[in-house]
Amino acid sequence: MLQIVNISDARTNLSKLIQKIKETKKPVVIVQDSIPSVVIYPYEEILKNDEEREQLFQLKFKEVFAEGGNAFKKYLKQKGIKKPRTEKEAYSIIKDA
Repeated sequence: MLQIVNISDARTNLSKLIQKIKETKKPVVIVQDSIPSVVIYPYEEILKNDEEREQLFQLKFKEVFAEGGNAFKKYLKQKGIKKPRTEKEAYSIIKDA
């Protein structure tokens, strides 16, 4: 559950608020004029989320790259083109497609 704190309380008790965020590892929403304004998030959680996002990106990239390779092989087979031996040959086939 998100903790919500108004900006005046956050300003007055910033040190305590930071300590609580570090201990609970939960973000705090700061509201200004009853409107959510910013979120203070534990630094370790940001690092963890960035690492997880990078891992998901790498996984998705590998999947897309493999799909592209499979599609290229299928294209070569359909067109009766022998498998290129070099990268230059592969790019030439793609360029002419």
